[in-house]
Amino acid sequence: MAAIWMLPSLVLGLYLGFSTGMWQLALMSFGSALIAVVVSRVRRPSVSETGTTVSPFAIVGKKILYFDKPLTRWRWMLSPKLRASARSLVAERHREQSLQVVLPRLLGRGFRASVPGELCALLGEAQGAALEIDLAVAPHVFVVGPTGSGKSQLLRILTKSLTNRYLPTELKLMLVDFKGGGLLDGLGIEPWLVASLSDLEGDRSTFWAGLHTLLQHRERSPTLSKPKVLIIVDELAEVIRDQAASVALTSVAARGRSLGVHLVLANQGLSGVPRDLLLNLRLRVALAGVDQVELVQLGGKALPLISGQHPLIAARLIQHQTPDREFNFAVGLV
Repeated sequence: MAAIWMLPSLVLGLYLGFSTGMWQLALMSFGSALIAVVVSRVRRPSVSETGTTVSPFAIVGKKILYFDKPLTRWRWMLSPKLRASARSLVAERHREQSLQVVLPRLLGRGFRASVPGELCALLGEAQGAALEIDLAVAPHVFVVGPTGSGKSQLLRILTKSLTNRYLPTELKLMLVDFKGGGLLDGLGIEPWLVASLSDLEGDRSTFWAGLHTLLQHRERSPTLSKPKVLIIVDELAEVIRDQAASVALTSVAARGRSLGVHLVLANQGLSGVPRDLLLNLRLRVALAGVDQVELVQLGGKALPLISGQHPLIAARLIQHQTPDREFNFAVGLV
């Protein structure tokens, strides 16, 4: 109850107290009004100029402030609500620092020295630590998320982390981008990129025929040392409307692991994705906004993915016979 509504009660209590000689009644009315004023000031929400509620907590240095005043130890210990809110703030700040410090450092300076047989890529951060995947173990990745969920940004982070770790002699990239061909612009991947295809190109048969040739060549010469090949496809449903594309990608998904040829496919949902192809995409990433039914079909938990505040994006890593892992990545990181 707002303190202003205590005013009539205060006036009535004082009048009855002094008029009847019951000073205790007047004192109780005054005390109740005073307590209401103090409580309303202590619990008042902060409101910004735009009219939105702002958290009363803030971190300055190593101190936690509550309404611009240091949160004392006794107040912290006596109030479970304050303690939970403050811990949530500290956890959120830790996640932000992880995204702002840990991930850019990995993207800027690369990973540990390359290990033969591995193809490790960065996805984001989970509980304050970088989340990596090894494509040599789970050879193909399927990223699912509606428009605006961050698919393109996740593909950029994954690609940049690989080119920072592996030399062009160790890794080759092939790009299929049916959103104009600018998916990986500005990342400096030209030395790694050996082929690309966009929706703006008319003749696409040569590209898909080249994938069959690549697989056949590696099957004929299994002992030769060859670089890993990563094929990145955005807007998968549009791409595989072409029968040649569907056949080629399904073939890579089935035969590519032992040949060092890997897929990273992105789509808005499961609609239009052939079952034969989906069965071999064992490592799946669901972004915030994915339909709950599709989450279950992907093999994940039927729990909603709630996107964090900008620039944080929520996602879930779904692996076969492995517990789901929630993680975050940031818009504009690369």
